[in-house]
Amino acid sequence: MTDPGLPPFMSASAGGPPPVSDGSFGQSMGAFGALLKLQQNISDRFPKAKVPWGGTRDFLKASTIEMIRATSLYRFHMDFFREIGLGNMQLISYAPMHYIYAVPNNPVCNFYPALNNQKVCVATTDALHRFFREDLELECSVEEIECIKNGNEVCKFKVDLQPISAYQVMLDEHDKMILSGFKPPVDDNELRDRVRALTVYKLLENGRLSEIGNAYMQFASNMKVEEKIFDPPWKLKEELSSIADKHSTFGGAFGVMAKTVQDQQKDEVVPPQPAVSEETQKLQEEAKKTDSFAELLAKMKKNQ
Repeated sequence: MTDPGLPPFMSASAGGPPPVSDGSFGQSMGAFGALLKLQQNISDRFPKAKVPWGGTRDFLKASTIEMIRATSLYRFHMDFFREIGLGNMQLISYAPMHYIYAVPNNPVCNFYPALNNQKVCVATTDALHRFFREDLELECSVEEIECIKNGNEVCKFKVDLQPISAYQVMLDEHDKMILSGFKPPVDDNELRDRVRALTVYKLLENGRLSEIGNAYMQFASNMKVEEKIFDPPWKLKEELSSIADKHSTFGGAFGVMAKTVQDQQKDEVVPPQPAVSEETQKLQEEAKKTDSFAELLAKMKKNQ
């Protein structure tokens, strides 16, 4: 009987399966572990990062990159993303309701060592969308427009806010008084700042209600949403920084810092969600599907 010999995959001449590179396999496993850790950080920390509307208003009403970077919300946002593992993000371009962030040496790109010539930073894109939508209550779209893995020098992300959502958070009762033609009980400097912000957002034009402003006041301002007041997530950090500044030694500040942290943990509660009427929910859902005020107005008039 003739010896059938060894199967091809067991013969020496076949060479066997291609050898696995220890370095390549280790790199892939390390990247996978880092990605899991990032996702866990996001799941653990994002629910605790909800920002009150007052903090978001300051951010929205800042009309230059320098003014935006000076807000507490911006500093918190950049520190928050860096601590989670999303790199040293920074704002590089701004127009009302449109922001472009850049991340040099983006660590997220390291999660995909085998991928090139494509944009890979889904984790950062999703994190930005979640932060704006869940923690700031601003409906938005987020897109990665440049990526290191696609041959660009830095990774860039474009955030576009949905107008009705932005106006709802940005405008307080004093702003609505101005849009209604009444002078709010504020000093002249604050009044000028408010008028400037309303003009930047095209709600006022030459001191008068614009077409967009009129549309907002006629329809969207009727949305009944109860604003909830609570401490911003950066309050503790700012308090500790203030304590450190007032004491010349670490020992002198440590006791006060420890008590502040304990008090914060004892009183910590989940930030409340604003109460929204059924009519408002319908209008908000319709606004998400609408790209312009003109389209939204047409839909609303049709339903009246």
